[in-house]
Amino acid sequence: MSATAGAAAEPGPLRGIAASRDPEATAPQRSLCYAAFSELTASPHDVEAQAAVRSRLAAAGALLPPAIVVLLEEFIAADPEELKAGYSGLFEVGSQGPPAPIREDLLTGQKAGTREDLVRFYDFFGYRLDERFAWAPDHLSVELEFMHFLCYHEASDSGERLSWQLAQADFAPRHLANWVPALAAGVERLAPGAFYSRVLAALADYVASDLAWQSSTIIEPQEATHG
Repeated sequence: MSATAGAAAEPGPLRGIAASRDPEATAPQRSLCYAAFSELTASPHDVEAQAAVRSRLAAAGALLPPAIVVLLEEFIAADPEELKAGYSGLFEVGSQGPPAPIREDLLTGQKAGTREDLVRFYDFFGYRLDERFAWAPDHLSVELEFMHFLCYHEASDSGERLSWQLAQADFAPRHLANWVPALAAGVERLAPGAFYSRVLAALADYVASDLAWQSSTIIEPQEATHG
């Protein structure tokens, strides 16, 4: 799923990022991690991700955590038809809907405003979905690619860096940490130990640890004012 860059907006007043964040060191790896998880959770019926993952590993595998590399290597080696069957059985078929909805709006009970909020994020930061995927802005793979997009621009756009950083800190709790753990738990119940169960478990751990790290770098207005 591809996107094009747009200009970031100015951050809220006084809110900032601690100097210890060191985006040149952290943002490239985080961007790669979110891109890898986006490819692992994309529908193998719609996206031929195995070739892309193979290229990513060859070019930047050394920058990725070993646990993610193991999943990517397994993904590359898997039979495409088995991937499709496993994915469909969990995320795309079922007489009462998907057993484990991989779209935020479906898994969270179609709360009012979820899709609209996602589209506002995407539009505001110039993230453009391919026409094939515009119907599902709440798909997990899309949300993860958006985080990849934000991290990439944090690393490359020093002039607007704070905007890209704060966008990540706002988006992750509202549209990843709020539902990925429930999805991972549901998949583990349905298919314990299966490939996609292990992918979702690793993703839930990564989202939680990354959000905690992001939060530790945020300087809130009261901190900026009083200390």
